[in-house]
Amino acid sequence: MRRFIIILLLLPALFGRRQMLIAQPFDYLVPDSTIGDSLSTELRRLQSIERDVALEKLNRPPTTFEALLELADLRRSQSRLEEAERLYEMALERRPDNMDANQGLAMVYFQTGRSGKAKDTLDRLLQLYPLSDKLQEDLQELKSKLSTTGEVGTRIHEDNRGVQEISSSLELYFPSFTWPKLGARYRVETLNFKDGAGETNSRVLSSSFEYAFNHRSRLAFTFAPETSPERKDMAGYEIHGVTGNEILHLAAYSGRTSYNENVSSIRLGLSEDYNRIVLFGEVHERARISQSFTSGKVSDGNARRRFETDLLYFITRRGVPMLSLDLQLYQSSFERSFDSVGKPLVYWAPTDYTGGRFSVSWERGVGSRWWWGCETHVIGNHFHDASTTNGSEAGVGYLLHASYRFETGRLHGEFADTIRDYYRERTLGVFGSIDF
Repeated sequence: MRRFIIILLLLPALFGRRQMLIAQPFDYLVPDSTIGDSLSTELRRLQSIERDVALEKLNRPPTTFEALLELADLRRSQSRLEEAERLYEMALERRPDNMDANQGLAMVYFQTGRSGKAKDTLDRLLQLYPLSDKLQEDLQELKSKLSTTGEVGTRIHEDNRGVQEISSSLELYFPSFTWPKLGARYRVETLNFKDGAGETNSRVLSSSFEYAFNHRSRLAFTFAPETSPERKDMAGYEIHGVTGNEILHLAAYSGRTSYNENVSSIRLGLSEDYNRIVLFGEVHERARISQSFTSGKVSDGNARRRFETDLLYFITRRGVPMLSLDLQLYQSSFERSFDSVGKPLVYWAPTDYTGGRFSVSWERGVGSRWWWGCETHVIGNHFHDASTTNGSEAGVGYLLHASYRFETGRLHGEFADTIRDYYRERTLGVFGSIDF
């Protein structure tokens, strides 16, 4: 009897011990707030921090940078690459060294055939984030798929005065991993001119070399000799540099080019030495401005000056650019309108030419491969030249363009038509690029 009583007294203790043994593993998996060990406390703190960060993102509105980056990633996933590129660039203007934005832009470069620019972007990111395995993988993938890119195009411009200009070009870009900051580009361009004085043609062979000091500063040199059967060869060239910060950029050009104003100026072999300074940047998250000044010296002794202001503004819907408004204001003048014996020059040289152009553009992607858009514009000019005391003209026109992207290249076509007071002009262009 005494033994039976002892067993009954021990059963609750044994049952409770069994429950404790079964429950112990669950206590380790889910830290109890009453346990004071350091591991449990640290886990609870991490969970609290993650919860607070998530709640903060939900409660506060996203920054402009975050919104631009998310929209850019979305457009790239939809294969709307032109729009994605613009959004990535707008995001990088706010945070130039952001890893996600730079990596997204590099992928857009690669998908649109600009492998050299994609490689340069990833190389710069590797210097900023040398321990990133994902960047190493992207760079190796890009290196294995790197190929030569070729671009070909034709543009026809004509008006009802009998003037016609046809230009055709072939351009090749050979990327290299040996000197990542140095790029080279080669171009062949044929030009055909026709007006009341007859018809002539010329050919330009150009080689361009560009060195990138960093993602904001570059220096380029182009050598472009031009040959024509009706005149001696002309050694054209251009030196181009650009630098800046997050807000403003400064670009400078200096060079020599043929003065192909009409058939007569081509036959005379006229050329122009020019210098140009351009200041451009962002005045608002949806507005950009550019101001340029050009000074030129024609080989016949004449000189010209030109000022130009360009203001671009985006109208957005849900953070995505929907309409583009572009306002251009310009003023140019020549030093003289007559030659040394008092005859008018073979090309039009107004002593004062002032005007403006306002355009509204809309574009949109259709599916993953098509992209198209349209533009309408109005023009107003006022001038003073040798044949009249004062003159003015107005015009209105439109432009249509469409692009198709396939696995290894891209096709683009455009057509423009403008009606002015004195003549009507039309332009047709077809371009394509392919990776070899």
